[in-house]
Formats: sequence, structure tokens, C-alpha cells
Amino acid sequence: MRGNLMKTLLLLALLIYIVSPLDVIPDLLGPLGRVDDLILVALFVWRYYFRLVRQSASSTAGPEPRTKNTHRSRTDPYFILKLSPEASLKEIEEQYRSLMKQYHPDRVAHLGEDLRKLAHEKTVEIQRAYQTLVSRT
Repeated sequence: MRGNLMKTLLLLALLIYIVSPLDVIPDLLGPLGRVDDLILVALFVWRYYFRLVRQSASSTAGPEPRTKNTHRSRTDPYFILKLSPEASLKEIEEQYRSLMKQYHPDRVAHLGEDLRKLAHEKTVEIQRAYQTLVSRT
């Protein structure tokens, strides 16, 4: 709520600045006088509007699955594969394939040896988690 109030106050201050004759570059100079106004509007839009768009896009993807134990360890195969313990075998296989495509070392080979090694470690971790879950079912 406080964030919305601050955004509203900033927008109001921005509008007052645009209408006000007191500017860094006076509006009486014609189009040149509107440059500072346009820069401030662009900064406001970039700072708040696009951030809201990114946040809403990430929130529509849905939250990660939760379990009763919210502090799962890095060794939990469900945590590694970003699955809930109620996941079916089909969901496990789909998530495994998706993560392997995302973290495969060949996908980051052009970014350097360090990232390739990290991607290799991640894929090994994913493979172990997958094998553990498949062997349980």
C-alpha cells in the first residue's frame, strides 16, 4: 500500500513539474524546453511501469510448488527438479527434460569454460534427482 502511495505522489510531482514554468530548461524555449520533461516522463515509465509489467509477467507463471516443509535442502530431488512430492511420473519426466534442455552444457559452451562446468554440475545434479525419483516409483 505504501509503495502505491509513493508512486502516486511521484506521478503527481512529475505532472506538476511538467506543467510548471520552472524547469531546468524553460518551456518558453519551445521544443527544446520540453526535453527535460520528456526525460523525466521516460524515467518514470521505465522505473515503474516496466517493473510492474515484469512483475505481473513473472506472477502469471505461477508460484513454485510448495510442500509442508518450506525449508527443503538442496539434496531433496523434488526441490532440485522444482516439483511437489505429489508429482506424477509423467510430470517428473517432463520437468526433467525441461531442466536438462535449460541447463545442458552445450547451450552455454559459447559463454566460457566456467559456465560450462557449472552447467555440467547442474545437469549431474538434475540427473541424480531424476534417477532417485524414478527408482522410487
